[in-house]
Amino acid sequence: MEKLLLITPPFVQVNCPYPATAYLKGYLTRQGYQAEQYDLSIELINRLFSRDILLRIFDACTPEQMGKDPNLERMYGLRERYLSTIDTVMEFLRTGDNTLATLICNGEFLPQAGRFDAAGELDYFFGNLGTADCAKFLCTLYLQDLSDLIRGTVTEHFEIVRYGERISMSIPLFAKLEAELRQPRNPIEEEMVALLERQIEAVRPTLVGFTAPFPGNLLAILRCAQYLKERHPYIRIAMGGGYPSTELRTMTDKAIFRYIDYIILDDGERPLERLLAGNDLLRTYARDGYHEGEAAPLTHAERGCPDFSGLPHDKYLSLTEVTNPMHRLWSDGRWNKMMLAHGCYWAKCAFCDTTLDYICRYESVPAAQLVDWMEQVMGQTGSRGFHFVDEAASPTMLRELSLEILRRGLKVAWWTNIRFEKNFTGDLAQLMSAAGCIAVSGGLEVASDRLLALMDKGVTIEQATLAMRNFFYAGIMVHTYLMYGFPTQTLQESVDALEVVRQLFRAELIGSAFWHRYAMTVHSPSGIDPEKYGVHRKNKGPNGFANNEVPFTEIRTYNINTVGEALNEALTNYMCGGGIDRPAHKWFKGKEIPPTTLENTLITDQLIKPDASRIYNDPARLVWIGVPLIRTGEGVTARNNTGEKQFRFGEAEAEFLMELTLRCADLSRKVTLADAKQLYGKYSPEPFVVFYHSKQWDQLRKYGLLQI
Repeated sequence: MEKLLLITPPFVQVNCPYPATAYLKGYLTRQGYQAEQYDLSIELINRLFSRDILLRIFDACTPEQMGKDPNLERMYGLRERYLSTIDTVMEFLRTGDNTLATLICNGEFLPQAGRFDAAGELDYFFGNLGTADCAKFLCTLYLQDLSDLIRGTVTEHFEIVRYGERISMSIPLFAKLEAELRQPRNPIEEEMVALLERQIEAVRPTLVGFTAPFPGNLLAILRCAQYLKERHPYIRIAMGGGYPSTELRTMTDKAIFRYIDYIILDDGERPLERLLAGNDLLRTYARDGYHEGEAAPLTHAERGCPDFSGLPHDKYLSLTEVTNPMHRLWSDGRWNKMMLAHGCYWAKCAFCDTTLDYICRYESVPAAQLVDWMEQVMGQTGSRGFHFVDEAASPTMLRELSLEILRRGLKVAWWTNIRFEKNFTGDLAQLMSAAGCIAVSGGLEVASDRLLALMDKGVTIEQATLAMRNFFYAGIMVHTYLMYGFPTQTLQESVDALEVVRQLFRAELIGSAFWHRYAMTVHSPSGIDPEKYGVHRKNKGPNGFANNEVPFTEIRTYNINTVGEALNEALTNYMCGGGIDRPAHKWFKGKEIPPTTLENTLITDQLIKPDASRIYNDPARLVWIGVPLIRTGEGVTARNNTGEKQFRFGEAEAEFLMELTLRCADLSRKVTLADAKQLYGKYSPEPFVVFYHSKQWDQLRKYGLLQI
């Protein structure tokens, strides 16, 4: 019988499992197939950052290498310090043992090289109470120093979360990679294939499937495949994931099939099922060409719950690459990564791969099903933290998810990607917060209403600001994705975009952000029709191997590279709390940089606008998520975790509130404002709308009365 081994290759994030193999294993095992999974990425990281491997690296260092880089020379001089501390550091990053934190924060415990020079004032970031966080930050710098050592003495391809990315980016022909594969394996690759061999011996698969989410995984996959072809030629090898689905769809250069047998496009569940069953290929490249096949798309319900069993949950590392509380979520914490839905419910943005299945085909499942899966995953991993990795989770989905979590009384923490929609009202944000939402991330992109309309983003600066305000008031951290260099973007618009970001940081509406330089891709609306966006595609046919980024020309009167440097320098300062009051145009180098055309109060002017959840609307739903009200002689008493408040009401209003909140507390029952108005008529002849607009009604929101 066929047996599948699913592998996460070096390197992806180190703080939690990448979810691709878990989804594939979950589906295939439910269909009755034998499937195991192996996180070669985290296993290799733990192997490399160990005393015996580090000793080999230091022993192999040459005087020539040390002489070229004073930083490496310093590290070599401290080799005994590194060798005596590496295992303690890794233990701390794996377990978070706070008994080690004070020791690590001692300035004499960790050897320090170049990465520590930019650490800043630790007391400013961590104060007297952040010893564990400070220790994690210092240990991350320590590992980054060692990564510099590995890059400088073993291989330039190494980074903690990627391997060989530069050589794998936008490759026109496979020959460039094959030239690298003809070189002898370096010590890191030798350790990688040694770990792979042990797993092959333990599982004895007939088919090995590698997930390739990013270009920074391709070289490691090919090295592993090369080894398997040499040592285990009977094993068939498949590769799928984000990288081949975006870059290899039009591949004509077939040299890669000397190493890989099958390249799967889009969702991998059914194509792998076909391989295991010996049936006709589906959405798969093989040596004899591409096989589209026929099959209905796999629904999100059919895909089902991911299965994280068999992964080494005690080996993942919590790193703190930056001190920014929001930004660190990507590298810190044992998050269970899951998808609330398949695809994007908007799927119109001009820069996005909207023609590909993972974007354009949107479907979801009921919230009850999602929370069932969450409970299953908690049992598998022992973690109550979730990162929903959707392209964008809709307000409706997050409302229903939050209600279901609260209805079951689950205590979880979660964060996700969103669009800054008007439907993220203040009360919906409060509901999400009560259900465990700690952060959201969404795209403000070019931060220009003209360009947002051109790219069909479907949001405006005003709309995004109001959504950010509502999340901020609910205690939910906000990260925004930013973009520069979009077609027809002027220097003035770049300065104005930075001014918008500056004002958002000044108002504390966002906690972190990241600037991306726009790239035109073959699967995006802008790549399909560049002229619509004011630019021209260069006359260049498709590459034989990888095709993703589209070269284009436009008339630009400024240096896009210096603009990117200015934007990133300003953002780095903003995220550390600095430079907020510096005029936006002062960050840009060059003569005649125009000052912003925006009002200094552009963002704060939005903050006083009414929230949609404060507007009476008969169909709007009411929920009560607070503790039960207490009836008193003078009215009712409301309590929350931090205090209580006595509300003075007449007998009729008090009895009405007792009954209304009791009904609204049943989250499986829908109570609308129209229902509340009808109920109020049983207690009082006064118009309900007058009571609705009273100060007391508004104050009850703080204690759990929400309009969603």
